[in-house]
Amino acid sequence: MKNTAIFIHIIDFINIKDFPDIKLIKQAMRKIFILISILLFSKTIWAQPLPVKLKHTIIIDTDCAIDDMRAISLLLSRPEITIKAILLSDGSLSPIEGAGKVNSLLKEFKVDNIPVACGDLLNGINPPWREFNRQINWGKESDNHVTELNAVDCLRENLKNANEKVILVCLGPLTNIAQLMIKDPGLVAKIERIIWYNESVKPLQGFNYERDKMSANLVFKSIVRIDVIANLNKDNILFDSTILTVCRQSNTRLATVLRNVFSQPSVIEKLQQNHFKLCDDLVALYLTNPELFDINIITDELNVRYNKDYNVPGIKQAMTDMINGTYFSERNIVFNRFPVQHELFNYDIRPIIDSAIARYGDEEWKANVMTDEFHRHLGVFSIVGAKMGIKARELFGVGSDLLEVTSYAGTKPPYSCLNDGIQVSTGATLGMGTIHLASRSKTKPSAIFTYKDRSIRISLKKEYLEKVDADINEGIRKFGLMDDGYWKLIRHNALKYWVEWDRNKIFDIEEVSHKN
Repeated sequence: MKNTAIFIHIIDFINIKDFPDIKLIKQAMRKIFILISILLFSKTIWAQPLPVKLKHTIIIDTDCAIDDMRAISLLLSRPEITIKAILLSDGSLSPIEGAGKVNSLLKEFKVDNIPVACGDLLNGINPPWREFNRQINWGKESDNHVTELNAVDCLRENLKNANEKVILVCLGPLTNIAQLMIKDPGLVAKIERIIWYNESVKPLQGFNYERDKMSANLVFKSIVRIDVIANLNKDNILFDSTILTVCRQSNTRLATVLRNVFSQPSVIEKLQQNHFKLCDDLVALYLTNPELFDINIITDELNVRYNKDYNVPGIKQAMTDMINGTYFSERNIVFNRFPVQHELFNYDIRPIIDSAIARYGDEEWKANVMTDEFHRHLGVFSIVGAKMGIKARELFGVGSDLLEVTSYAGTKPPYSCLNDGIQVSTGATLGMGTIHLASRSKTKPSAIFTYKDRSIRISLKKEYLEKVDADINEGIRKFGLMDDGYWKLIRHNALKYWVEWDRNKIFDIEEVSHKN
């Protein structure tokens, strides 16, 4: 019935009698193909949430307008974002002029390991705002240092050497990316996606498009995912005196950089005129906070997405928090940040909060708290599972929802409690189908974690396992399984191990050639 319904929808969608010649029939078939693709995607990929990535590796391409400076500053301020290179394209400034601005900004952020590379000059009339952008200092004077490679070759080199796919953050024309696609099309597979600021998609228009239409059209015809971000001409999305006041009241490096730029006389004049809309800044905020943007997909170009709306108060608050240094990059589902206030926790938990977080970090703290609530009691093996999952994510350098797990803990307590901790800490859950129980195998507190083509086995060391087994047997001897005293003892020991057992010391870790 389900398949019949799909094809009825296709027939309703298109009538072949409306297409008397072969050209129109081909167009009809293309529509059918697109519709089927959408239906298939909706049954598979879109049926599940995308994995949360805590970290991003990016390459920035900029034409160095003042909003580019704000966007790059936001990205430079984020420790979870790795910038592999900054490329200069010809737009608001020429590439060589832009290189001077970028080098000054990198000096302000005390960064000296990001290569800067210049692209080609473009024909055509320079924009009227170029002279204004020339006057602005992005930081103290710095050597106009650029790599020996041009922008396209710098992009090629970084993509070739990348261990994972790279996001291209594009704040100007798409010249350098188009030239890469012509020169070395095989490297397109190393691009995770392009995030591009442009004023409109349907139709394609705006300065970044008009500056190099040919390159933009070529990129849009590729198979690379393109997320187009625009400010949609909203009147209330301004970098104004309110945000400048936040910069003046904060002592973070980001606040200092923005304060120094927007205190320059030529900039102050335009600031007072409410001249500075958030534009390219939105690209940086989309990368860090995609939930604030309402993204649409163009049905005849499945690789193209664009924002049809966005949360203005949320974006302003995220930017304010970044400037103040109160922004948290952890991607919780509901909380902006995980609660640590002592009064929110039971009395026997409160004494360990500060020491547990100080020793093992916020991620392990969050995983253990959520595991205990999910597991419905505070047990040793569930805590071991939470610590094991965090250790696995560290070994692979990934966020949650990206690992597949084969557990050897079985389905019977106490070892099976390990599975709950692993699910919570990794996001590999039964509901997502990414955790599996090894069959016909002796149960033990051990699991194999897999990311892409690499697998690692993590097991609780023998001496720690023997300690837990001894504690459990002692509780059974003293109280029996049905007595309150047994569960109080288990809780007491679990709290002790939560604080004392270091995930870097309690596990045996080995690479495995495949899951078994």
